Amino acid sequence: MSEYVQVPSPSGKSAAWSPAANWLIPVALLLLSAVPVVAGSLRLAEMVGGLPVLPDGDRVRSAPVALVAHIVSVTVFSVLGAFQFAPRLRRRRRGWHRIAGRLVVLCGLLTALTGLWLTLFLPRGAADGDALVAIRVVVSVAMAACVCLGFVSVRRRDFAAHRSWMIRGYAIGMGAGTQFFTQMAWIVAVGPVTTVGTTSTLTAGWLINIVVAEWIILRGAAGPGRQSCGGADGDGAAGVTGSAAGTPAATSAVQPAVARRC
Repeated sequence: MSEYVQVPSPSGKSAAWSPAANWLIPVALLLLSAVPVVAGSLRLAEMVGGLPVLPDGDRVRSAPVALVAHIVSVTVFSVLGAFQFAPRLRRRRRGWHRIAGRLVVLCGLLTALTGLWLTLFLPRGAADGDALVAIRVVVSVAMAACVCLGFVSVRRRDFAAHRSWMIRGYAIGMGAGTQFFTQMAWIVAVGPVTTVGTTSTLTAGWLINIVVAEWIILRGAAGPGRQSCGGADGDGAAGVTGSAAGTPAATSAVQPAVARRC
């Protein structure tokens, strides 16, 4: 597959991702996902006879099928999803991006729906209040909606909307990673986590991820002349070189070609 050439923006600054972003983005997301992945692995080990390491084991093991489905789906969603945001991988391996993307969508929906089921039907934890239950329901529904909208958008070939919705869905799904740090901050600053502390720290984790996701979406949309192609980061609109690059005539001429290649 041929490479697209970057069209310079009117300000003269390149809108393309830096080479470091090709590995920094997935590495950062994998580090963030390490908390739910490790916790899920420890919980699965407990369920097959391993030593209990995590608290609340008896309560969560009362629904083994839903729990295992949740752990497996969130692990695949977080790890495979991290590579979906690597710019070069999206551009050069679009077939892989599409196939992996379908699995990410499936696992994202399963993560949200099993999380909703566990919230509604498991016995509550000692620090789980009504407010936290309501917030978890809203978060689960919002994550499922974002993933569905991301899938619908790509089927309509609206790649900019697809990118935005999948970023939102992934950010919500990775709430557990950020919540580890918000809970540690509470313990250091205040002490043991109470009902109020649990609700506050978990909500803060989701809100931080959502705010960062919206900032990333707005930052991507602000790039002049950016147009998503096949889930890529906007380089698809940059296929013109020479003195005509960046002019209105060149832009109108390249749009049909870009649409055909996407």
